[in-house]
Amino acid sequence: MAALFGLLKYTAWTYLPGLATQQLLSVVHYAYPRAFGRPPPQRGTSDYARDYRLTYLFVVVSYLVYTFYDAAATVEPNYYQILGVEPTADENTLKAAFRQFARRYHPDRVGQQGETLFIQVRDAYEALKSPVKRFAYDRFGPDALEWSCSTLREYIRHGLMQASGFYITSVVILVILSTSGRSGPVAYWRYLILALTAVYEMLYILNPSPAPASASSFSSTLFADPTAAAHTSLFSFLWPRRVAYQHVRFLHSLFVLASFALSNVVPALFPAPTPEMEAQHIVNEAQQILLQSRAISHEATAQVQTLLHAARNTPGTTFPFLGAPPADDGDTVSGPLAGELENLLLETQMRADGGPLKSAVENAVERRKRERERERWPRGAFGATPAAEAAWMQRHGIAVGGAANGYASPGRARPGYVRGRSRSLG
Repeated sequence: MAALFGLLKYTAWTYLPGLATQQLLSVVHYAYPRAFGRPPPQRGTSDYARDYRLTYLFVVVSYLVYTFYDAAATVEPNYYQILGVEPTADENTLKAAFRQFARRYHPDRVGQQGETLFIQVRDAYEALKSPVKRFAYDRFGPDALEWSCSTLREYIRHGLMQASGFYITSVVILVILSTSGRSGPVAYWRYLILALTAVYEMLYILNPSPAPASASSFSSTLFADPTAAAHTSLFSFLWPRRVAYQHVRFLHSLFVLASFALSNVVPALFPAPTPEMEAQHIVNEAQQILLQSRAISHEATAQVQTLLHAARNTPGTTFPFLGAPPADDGDTVSGPLAGELENLLLETQMRADGGPLKSAVENAVERRKRERERERWPRGAFGATPAAEAAWMQRHGIAVGGAANGYASPGRARPGYVRGRSRSLG
């Protein structure tokens, strides 16, 4: 019956928030004119949607608090609580507690109605007397006392195998929800909470058993007890008389509650965009793309104008020649420029092909260079003799002979000596 009631509590997450919100919202809107002096918002308006979202969030949070308290309060008592001792009690304390309990609640004294309780406490005492069984009980609960294990290693291995069933089932359910499209934007957080639950369960299982506090306040303040727990948990602070398996079971309940709560709270806090909002978002994106494309087009036009004005040797109105008048006639530049580009492409292609055509192109280029050199430096233009030509070059700051090429040998660096051209240069 308790299991069925617990299942109904979790199933209520699917239907209860919506029904309770409708009823509570009708009450709020009934008192709306008296509270705010105006009629309640009509269904379908933004104000009505806001009121519904806030009411829904209040219902979900209230039910979450209730289920959290119920999960914490309905945890079954452990054997230490039944005997009335702390989890850190030693064997002598357990023996004294059991004797006191037997004197008060023995079936011979209270009758047959107390027989069940007495047998339960006696089994608890017998289990807690063994350090190995006590270790297993603290971490895996009363089921561990029925396992056919004898060492701590066997108990831990068997307990971890039993604990893995919860996580395998949870992962399968989460995967099914993700593939069916019902997980929504909270799928990541569910997996994260499940991973954190597994980490804390491992901490509780592998954590050392709690030990009694040190008798000296000075040593307990300055030094850590090597037999004490390796960490201090919030659950141990809230419920100091509970043991590890009770905290683990509460963690499992907390994971289920958090999964249901995320599915109901997140849509209320972060509602999905309406079709109008999505359409407006698309329009904004299109406007940004249009502005960027105009900026790119303007920049490209500026670059072309810069190249054309540079070819004509005239300033322009685009960057980096801002403020100057534009060029009027572009045909006088585009025609020769197109011809030069065609020649450049043809020359590049002929050189890439290789073979005799490449050699012919290179010879023609070299021959054209030599003709330009002759036109620029005609032989005998500076005087009737080479000496006069060398004197003219020295007056104009042009290196002569080996000084021009870095060959400063005595035979080549003498005044009036001009190094002859190679045959390849004509």
